[in-house]
Amino acid sequence: MQDGLVRHGIASVVTVSQTGVRKYSQSWYYGIRRVRFVLTTSPIVGFTQIPVSSSPTYNVNGQAAPDSPSIDSAQIKICMDPTDTAAALTMITSPNPPQYLELFNEPDFSYMGFTPLTSPQDAAANLTQILAAQTTTKFISPAVAFINSDWLAQFDTACGQCIESKIDIVSAHIYNTSPDTVISMLQTLHSTWNKPIWITELAPASDPSQGCTFNDAEVINWMQTLLPQIVNLGYVERVFWNTGGWGPLSAQNPGLCNPSLTNADGSATGLLQAYGAICS
Repeated sequence: MQDGLVRHGIASVVTVSQTGVRKYSQSWYYGIRRVRFVLTTSPIVGFTQIPVSSSPTYNVNGQAAPDSPSIDSAQIKICMDPTDTAAALTMITSPNPPQYLELFNEPDFSYMGFTPLTSPQDAAANLTQILAAQTTTKFISPAVAFINSDWLAQFDTACGQCIESKIDIVSAHIYNTSPDTVISMLQTLHSTWNKPIWITELAPASDPSQGCTFNDAEVINWMQTLLPQIVNLGYVERVFWNTGGWGPLSAQNPGLCNPSLTNADGSATGLLQAYGAICS
């Protein structure tokens, strides 16, 4: 999802609310804060994505990383949920607003009860001021967990067709072991909204319960097969791979459908090497 609190994954997230910095520090996934990498079609590059924050933050294996202006400037901000809208509104109306803002992260799914469920109607009401703000920031739609459900349609109705008039990009989270199914899902999403798509989470699976049995070579093959097909669609502008850090789906069997681009020591996995070859 983002660098921070991620469904089936990330160890911690730092966001900024009206009351200051809020940090979720429970180690849900081995104490490693995972990041997502993004593909773009011209050129295809990688960078991280972070929640609404007064300053860019990310870390490596639970330790603070030094500032990196080149990474910081490319990070995508997220208004995670209704508790972040005041901070997001301040940010997008500031003298230096971000280029993009994603509006809510999986409002239709609550990870273990830690992340809030938000109805389409409540989301529309909560985002009214943000969508009406005078800003140069481009808006990315709420990233729903269940692509092509009716959540976005209900949200669009409740916000007065804001997806058509106010939102520039439709976000998608996709976990599926079949490349053909992924392409079909994207085709349906694009035919519904006729907007550029950013896949802000992509991997064969995000949880062992989803039944992915790929070994490392099969995950690499899935990536090598699918990503060129996605680029060829022409309307998917960016693809965020989940995850950049070491975060196996199963602690007992780390070789099971492991989406990690780096090992626990920060070295590249075979998947990252394959990713780099696709991006070159």
